[in-house]
Amino acid sequence: MSRKFIAAVLAVSTTIAAVSAVPARAASEEDIAKILAGAATIFIMGKAIQNSRDDDKKDKKKEVRHLAPDYRPKHHTNPNTYVHDRPIPKVIPRHDKPRNRDILPRACVRRVEGGHVRRVAMGRCLERNNIETRSLPKACRIKVETRHGVKRAYSLPCLRHRGYTLARY
Repeated sequence: MSRKFIAAVLAVSTTIAAVSAVPARAASEEDIAKILAGAATIFIMGKAIQNSRDDDKKDKKKEVRHLAPDYRPKHHTNPNTYVHDRPIPKVIPRHDKPRNRDILPRACVRRVEGGHVRRVAMGRCLERNNIETRSLPKACRIKVETRHGVKRAYSLPCLRHRGYTLARY
């Protein structure tokens, strides 16, 4: 149901309840004046609230515009050129060489059998070679069984897919 309908029904029911509770008597001029003054006050307050809401909606719709310098040749220049505020694009710096954290030592790679992955980089070996395993993707972390128990390793195809490469030495 709509809010306006529910509010109207609620207002009518409270009015009827208030009138029925009072004993019947003739309305004097003072009573009628009080009722009309109360109704006028409620109407004026409702209009003020509605106007303030309309002003808020108009403020949101306004676009920020300002005069922008025009660098075109003088015969094409229009002094009243308006442009929208747009963020200035940022240049991303180039890196000629890959970052050291993206290169994994080849000595840490081992072959595995019986899984969906053929080659892994062993976690302990990476730590000994000063590579923080916390920075490696968790999605690539797997467990492998070795002679010394279950150890942590990282799937090589998964790491390559995320931008890591093997050193050539």
